[in-house]
Amino acid sequence: MLTLTNASTPSTAGADLSPDSNETPTRDDSHATLLALLDEGLGLRPEYRAQLSSHLPMALDALQQLGASSARLREFNAHYGVRLQPMPTKPSAAERPLQFGRIGDYPQWFAHYRAALAADGRDTLLRTELPALMAGVGGVAFHGLIRAGHAVRHGHEGELAAALAYWASRHQPLPEPSDTRPLALPDWLAALRALPSAEAMPKRGLISERMADWGERADWQAIATRLPATELPALARAAAALYAATASFTVLHMVTASAAMMALRPWLDDSSAYPHFISAAAAALMASGAVRGTAALAPVDVAVLPGWAALAAGAIAQHDDHVIKLVAACHVLEAADSAPVWHAAAARALRPTEPQAP
Repeated sequence: MLTLTNASTPSTAGADLSPDSNETPTRDDSHATLLALLDEGLGLRPEYRAQLSSHLPMALDALQQLGASSARLREFNAHYGVRLQPMPTKPSAAERPLQFGRIGDYPQWFAHYRAALAADGRDTLLRTELPALMAGVGGVAFHGLIRAGHAVRHGHEGELAAALAYWASRHQPLPEPSDTRPLALPDWLAALRALPSAEAMPKRGLISERMADWGERADWQAIATRLPATELPALARAAAALYAATASFTVLHMVTASAAMMALRPWLDDSSAYPHFISAAAAALMASGAVRGTAALAPVDVAVLPGWAALAAGAIAQHDDHVIKLVAACHVLEAADSAPVWHAAAARALRPTEPQAP
């Protein structure tokens, strides 16, 4: 199982990757800027347009992790922030909402989690809340999970409250599996590949909608959670290899979600948390349509790829929040597991001529 060596303090992974040419800040300077920008963002809606998740706090954290300067963080914040609107209302009290999965309850969830953090502390809150939140981990394409993973890295309690609030507000449980007999990863992937083609499913724009459609299928339910928790590191590597081969936008989220799972590992109960993540991963693989490419993935030759310093510099120069997050996630994952697929996935994300697949 992948673990972090020190998940209770902000990571310095990537600190030496890409010095900024316009200024020579210390890491403390850029971390202080990150925290200040996160403070400013707490009053913003967690979504924009038609149920699109705000990636601003996640991308800011990823940029700082990769070595971006304070000036670059402020520039990205200004560029991305124009699409976000202030929250229209603020809750008058911090009562816990009655149920998960209602985006209109986001302000109330935020107030509740902020009060709980102040009263009980981060560790108690995460150990208490994560079991229930993991039951709906695939909501909005894992973005509640991913945002929470970034929040525990930089240690901003307000942003952690916002991340948990968004997760609770877009909580999306999948149906219970009908078969739990274990399958090794190759057999599990083969069983998913044998399901009907994604072309036979409704044409839906949002990843979470396509995941929900697959979750309703009895044949999918017979496979979804049959991957043992011990196979999770191999599943993460398979997702990175699949992204490197296909540039699938949906599979990209599986890679960044894997990094978030690693970040939250100290507070997760394996027996209750991992089956839900595996089920959501099975739905995401099918929603991507890329699972059929898992049978024969090409070996990775890292020697022909740009080095990590060049990858970090390329990501820092990006305005594409997904690319920034993927490169940062792959760097963290490689630090814990030296497989070459993380390097290959990061390099694929930065290819300027490669369009993103669904």
